[in-house]
Amino acid sequence: MILERPAVGRPVPVEYKLLATSRTSTMQKELNEAGREGFQFVVMAVAETAFGGSEVVVVLRRAGHREW
Repeated sequence: MILERPAVGRPVPVEYKLLATSRTSTMQKELNEAGREGFQFVVMAVAETAFGGSEVVVVLRRAGHREW
């Protein structure tokens, strides 16, 4: 994943969270918890693991929660 800042204006602090699991029940629990923490969905993908399986990978973000 490539992230970039806007070329103009003052950048807004953003915090990212990556979730990855092969179990939908685990992902649902983690997404609910992250939502309560103020994170919002950005993107989802399926990735192959080193062990030959696949995992659902979700990227979340929340803005303005920290001064950097």
